[in-house]
Amino acid sequence: MTKIRNELLLKCLGHISRRSDETLTQFLKRITHVYFQEKNISVIENLHECSNLSVLYLYDNKIEEITNLTFASNLTHLYLQNNLITKLTGLHRLVSLNKLYLGFNKIIVIENLEKCTSLKELHVECQKLPIGEKMLFDPRTLMCLAQSLLVLNISSNRVDSIKDLSCLRQLTQLTCKDNNLTSMRELSKVFSMLPALWKLELEGNPVCSKPKFRDRVIVMTTNLAIMDGKEITDTSRKFLQNWRNMKDVRKKNSEKDLLPPIKKGDPGDNNVNSPYVSPYPASLSTPSFTQPGVHFNDAAIRPIGSRGSNPRLLTSSTSVLKLENNRNGSVAHQIM
Repeated sequence: MTKIRNELLLKCLGHISRRSDETLTQFLKRITHVYFQEKNISVIENLHECSNLSVLYLYDNKIEEITNLTFASNLTHLYLQNNLITKLTGLHRLVSLNKLYLGFNKIIVIENLEKCTSLKELHVECQKLPIGEKMLFDPRTLMCLAQSLLVLNISSNRVDSIKDLSCLRQLTQLTCKDNNLTSMRELSKVFSMLPALWKLELEGNPVCSKPKFRDRVIVMTTNLAIMDGKEITDTSRKFLQNWRNMKDVRKKNSEKDLLPPIKKGDPGDNNVNSPYVSPYPASLSTPSFTQPGVHFNDAAIRPIGSRGSNPRLLTSSTSVLKLENNRNGSVAHQIM
């Protein structure tokens, strides 16, 4: 493994050169960019004299832990992609950090970024996770980044929920491709909390196979301009919003048709003060179920047929007929 020494450092400074009247210490203080990519480095070390360092390239190395950066309060860009990092540590002094690139490592939990309150971009895509593991988010870290984070890339990390991201109110770009998102309801809830979002990448998630997925997501958001690499025009947005509004209206109307409201005075109104009056005479007695047939007040009934003859059926709405069977025939009674 390669160790960081002054000899290596002086070879990785880009186009800057040391002046003839300048000491090594003075020169190192002037350094702002260091290019250590692809150097087989395993440990971050011996950079403390570079007090004005603002950009540090350390991608494609063998680094397992982020260490020895407490001096780098002026660091704004840190590139650590494709290393062997398993945990986010050693970043608490990077108060000026704007962009952090950590893709293709072994990080499971996004945490310990509470002091990085200037962070605008966080790239943690394609972590080499153990089988069965998925990326998780520490709510404390997300809350501390809520006022600064603009760009987030969490693609290919087996993420099955983004509800914790709803606190990132300033987020403008979210890349969440090739994960395990399945819930349209969750997406709707989260996107309603991200009013600044204008670029979204979701392709490769199971939820993308749902009917009219793209159209539904566009309607969920207010300022989305690019989705999965395709531009969203104002015309298409207005059309989809009108379509959604019409759909909601039709749904409400169909619900009203299926469940009409019961008006006061209808037979279905259980109000004891209802003005609804039964069409049947008050003289009818309470039905009895002790014997077959329904028995009525005898005073309100008179026979209209004779034994052995066919009953005469009345069709008047004010008449109620009762047929009683006996051994010899039927008798029809009319209630007046």
